[in-house]
Amino acid sequence: MSTGISHAPRPSGLRRISPAMLAFREKADTYQGLQEGSLKPFQFLAAFQQALPYLHLPPKAFELVAWLFDMTHACDWQQGSKPIAWPSARLQQEYLGLSAARVKVLNRALFEAGIFVIRDNAEGKRYGQRGPDGRILQAFGFDLSPLAQRHAEFLRIAEEARIERALVRSCRRQLTLVRKAILQAEAILTDTQNVLPEVTAWLAERDRLDLACRRVQASKDLRDLLGQMQDVQTGLEDIIKSEREQQEQTKTSPVGLENEPHINTNTTLKHYPFKDTVIAFRRSSRPEPEAAASSFKAEAKPQERASGKKGGLTQPAELLELAPELGQWVGVSSPDWQDVIGAAGGPLRHSLGVSTTLWAQACRVMGREGAALALALVSAKPDGYFSSGPAGYFGGMVKKAEKGELFLERSLWALREAKWGKRPWVQ
Repeated sequence: MSTGISHAPRPSGLRRISPAMLAFREKADTYQGLQEGSLKPFQFLAAFQQALPYLHLPPKAFELVAWLFDMTHACDWQQGSKPIAWPSARLQQEYLGLSAARVKVLNRALFEAGIFVIRDNAEGKRYGQRGPDGRILQAFGFDLSPLAQRHAEFLRIAEEARIERALVRSCRRQLTLVRKAILQAEAILTDTQNVLPEVTAWLAERDRLDLACRRVQASKDLRDLLGQMQDVQTGLEDIIKSEREQQEQTKTSPVGLENEPHINTNTTLKHYPFKDTVIAFRRSSRPEPEAAASSFKAEAKPQERASGKKGGLTQPAELLELAPELGQWVGVSSPDWQDVIGAAGGPLRHSLGVSTTLWAQACRVMGREGAALALALVSAKPDGYFSSGPAGYFGGMVKKAEKGELFLERSLWALREAKWGKRPWVQ
């Protein structure tokens, strides 16, 4: 069905002009030529060559532009003239070794990128004529004015790229140093029969970051990854420092801490860097009194209760759902308490600003799983909840636990109700 609207046929031979090409052509129309004593034309080509690797142009782009540039005369760049070259399509094909179709694609790509402007006559043909003085009288072809107009831009692109390359090299050098430091820490911490879950979590994070570093090229992304890799180094070195302090404390006080049972450090301490942690594990292996089963106090078997043994408070899967910030550091789909402890005592502790000394104290007072549960509850608090920061809040929980005044089950139930609403009590 005819709409009654007639469309004029496009004249044959006319080039399709995109908005970008039209904008570059209008800008090229404003070129007035070089002033006396200003830049030399070869500097425009040199600047373009420096910026070329970062302009994402097709192959043979510089080869074509340099060839066209050689066809211009010095007077073409001066005031009152325009630097135009008019080689035929066939000559282009022969010089570049491309088919007619590929030459057209290349020409259009460079026009779209604003490297040159193509000026055709009414029939879409290219030709030119020079006067006795060598100046162009009339010409239709490739106008290279954009090279002069974008000279400063090309230099800026090249300089920014140089700075970026230097930043990338610097970041990768620093990453190499950090990796070596992590390998040294790993050798120290894994030279035992059993490796702490915190160490395993940090090393898993190192492997993840290593993979990410291979995939990024921008200095900004590499700086972010470098910062995270340095966190891994700091976390591992904190554990080494804490282990050394505990060993020194054991040497100066062989009977152990005040009010603590004597521990044979020769057989146990090499497996666990924290002597306090060993004490917590020893306590958790004792039978739980019936009187302690009804209320969860930090000093009474927190490890069994946190782990879900004998009607404990929670299971790892539920805890990760309640505390998603902890969950992001656990890299397994079906975690156990070792995974949770590793994530809590490693990356999560570090992100919340909790020192290794405070973490070791929490493990001694609450047990490793109880400490992981408490830290998970801290991480689930909303922004702005803490007056002294998450580390200060966690320290307060440890002090309460030492006095027997910490009831984690209350905080856990409050978190459940906040997330899922109140549920009927099930015996």
